[in-house]
Amino acid sequence: MRSLAWLSEKGGTGKTTSAINTAVCMARMRKRVLLIDADPQANASLVFLKGEAADPPTLCQVLTNQADAGDTIRATGIAGLDLLPGDVTLADANLSLASEIGRERRLRLAMRGVDDTYDLVIIDTSPQRTLININVLNYVQEVWCPVDPGIFSLAGIVKLQGAVAEVVRYLDNAELRLSGLVLTQARADNLTRDVENQLRATFGTLVCKTAIPASVKVGEAHANFLPVIDYAPRSPGAKAYEALTREILNGKAHRIALGDDGNVASADRPNRRRKRAS
Repeated sequence: MRSLAWLSEKGGTGKTTSAINTAVCMARMRKRVLLIDADPQANASLVFLKGEAADPPTLCQVLTNQADAGDTIRATGIAGLDLLPGDVTLADANLSLASEIGRERRLRLAMRGVDDTYDLVIIDTSPQRTLININVLNYVQEVWCPVDPGIFSLAGIVKLQGAVAEVVRYLDNAELRLSGLVLTQARADNLTRDVENQLRATFGTLVCKTAIPASVKVGEAHANFLPVIDYAPRSPGAKAYEALTREILNGKAHRIALGDDGNVASADRPNRRRKRAS
């Protein structure tokens, strides 16, 4: 089983869109996929529940030990794809768990045995550094970070690096890696070009080859409670998510370790260190 989270400490970068569409693409590629909605806004759940809020139990009850994960998972109507829904009560779970023992380990424990049913577990998250997101980081193997063109997204990567490094150092998840950066909302303009050049110069092959273009079809798909690959399968956005999914599944993006300071070097930097040491 492979587990990954779409996470960024900046809002509006395309986390939910990326989680929804890569999950659907993977299911269409005959993978058994579970999508977990760990965002209190629960937009991923709204898409698959056709605009209706999820009835309890949801992820909140799972994290607060009021329900089993297996009893909370439901079908999406898409073959091979299940949903563990979230709702607004996740915001309350952040508060209710704050004083509990083992509060960072609730998701990791709840998923024991359940995750082996799937080839992939994909988690959508909120942009804040919350106790729920720490639970996510303490469970998944990989973090995939969408980056929209702008200086604030670049700053968010630095914060994310630190969060990943702290979880690896202080909690249970030594497997956790920052696995890929995905340029989203890309346009044929100087800003997008400059941000992409800076990303590739800093992070090397950690940056995915596939960029997700800005597309009105994505917004239209959300309004119709559909993934864009179903709403407009021939659109540039849909084609890009299909290509990105293949890139993720084929391991084109490199998983790299973080130092204790949370810094990520470009992919060729470890080789240069070894060369100097020889």
